[in-house]
Amino acid sequence: MTTRRERILAEGMRLFGERGYAATSIAQIEEAAGLAPGSGSLYKHFKSKEELLSAGLEQLLSSRGDTLAPLEQRPADRGAALDAAARAGLQRMAQDRDLNRILFRGLAAFPELLAKFGEEEIARTSRDTADFLAGLADADGTDGGTDWEALATVLQGATAHYWLLEDLFGEHPTGVSPERFLTALVGLARAGIAASPEA
Repeated sequence: MTTRRERILAEGMRLFGERGYAATSIAQIEEAAGLAPGSGSLYKHFKSKEELLSAGLEQLLSSRGDTLAPLEQRPADRGAALDAAARAGLQRMAQDRDLNRILFRGLAAFPELLAKFGEEEIARTSRDTADFLAGLADADGTDGGTDWEALATVLQGATAHYWLLEDLFGEHPTGVSPERFLTALVGLARAGIAASPEA
């Protein structure tokens, strides 16, 4: 059962993502959460809008292990492992749609939160992806000097950009479906591993 605090948090993040942080009022959040707008009920759970935003970020960071579990696994089938990891990355972007919208459209007003997100989500995911790729190559005996951090950054950047345009336009303006995108992304990762200098 969802608690009142959880409902306020979910609705607040949704509204921040849809309307922007600055354009969302406390009363609007209260109304969306089923509370009397303008009653101040939100303040029983959060001291301010900024605290609500910070709590939303913390919730995302604490859930990263569940969504990115494929990076911890080392299945025997390299293609299946890469596919699972690519899907998890795109799923994570969609799952945290509201916070990602805030990130791209207004988190700059909160430099401390932006820095926290950059280090604990983006940089950490990139490092985990680099370790994952290196582990797959090492298991195949093909790890011979590839810049795994750079390859991970390319893959992560492609995923974020694909999601951003899809979210902005409703579907990707090129007409490339998520399945086609993921197939190409996995192909790029496989090529990067196969192109390792000692391959």
